[in-house]
Amino acid sequence: MTALEFIWNIPSGFATLVAGFFVIMAAGIAWWGVQRQIRATWEIEVTKVRLDLYNRRFQIFDSIFDFYEALLGWKGTPEQRATQMRFFRAYQESGFLFSKESGIEDTLKRLHEESGKVIGFKEYGEEYKSGGVEFYLERFNEMNRVLLVEFDAALPKIRAELGDYLNFHNIASGRE
Repeated sequence: MTALEFIWNIPSGFATLVAGFFVIMAAGIAWWGVQRQIRATWEIEVTKVRLDLYNRRFQIFDSIFDFYEALLGWKGTPEQRATQMRFFRAYQESGFLFSKESGIEDTLKRLHEESGKVIGFKEYGEEYKSGGVEFYLERFNEMNRVLLVEFDAALPKIRAELGDYLNFHNIASGRE
């Protein structure tokens, strides 16, 4: 008797049980495969979100240097104004991308506010002369303090604060 004949001669109740067992096994294997695919898709999406956050945070870091460079040679060109707006947007966005405890938003806010002294002097420096030598020198010293002291002190601080967020080893491993 062949295996097919044997199965054919099995009472129908037992055959139904055996068939049901194989159906359950097949459904379990299919479910397990779907779960693996869902998990793989989930991990890919989480990695994409981490990379997007990294990129957005790095753009904030990058905007600081672009703005500082624009301030150094400020002439009020459209490109410099666009850089200024990019920095302002980065400052605003930093509140959503970094914790309050990091101090990043506060530091960027201070740099944004202080940058007005540089732009004001570079755009209206000649007009400041009409206020007298002392007034002109005060504005000149404020501008230099912002460029040489404020930014110089803020850059290492921001770099340290951003380090926890931009350490690619933490981002890639999911230990953000």
